Amino acid sequence: MSRQYGSPLKQYTSLVVTLWYRAPELLLGAKEYSTAVDMWSVGCIMAELLAKEPLFKGKNEVDQLDKIYRTLGTPNEMIWPGLSKLPGAKAKFRMQPYNLLRKKFPATSFTGSPVLSDLGFDLLNSLLTYDPEKRIAADVALSHAWFREVPLPKSKEFMPTFPSLSQ
Repeated sequence: MSRQYGSPLKQYTSLVVTLWYRAPELLLGAKEYSTAVDMWSVGCIMAELLAKEPLFKGKNEVDQLDKIYRTLGTPNEMIWPGLSKLPGAKAKFRMQPYNLLRKKFPATSFTGSPVLSDLGFDLLNSLLTYDPEKRIAADVALSHAWFREVPLPKSKEFMPTFPSLSQ
């Protein structure tokens, strides 16, 4: 985690978290942030597990923001109040008015096999929400309906076991 859980907001460095998993508020130079930056990272990891490749593979911070904006749409004050107060918010990026995340994670593939249900997409979208104040919290994410959707995980006793390779 990028900061101690439960500690009050205070000034931190924005150079935390591996670039591909770094929340936009950090990329834009926020010095005050919360555990919401970790939830953004969880969203990036969820997307990577589904796609079998990183969602945002930026080469540097500017390229990382560009890749995020091209996928999620370019943020504005309406969807992210306080955005314009961030140090890096004045940088100019190509305007992308649409969120294309669902296109990357459709409910079914062209072959008809399942990719990501509506509930799964809701969780992913909640994790990759621009405004850290509106981004889903860990406890809420853990109780998300997607985790109760069929197919349910198998009980531990039905899982195979493997002998230890080290003795």
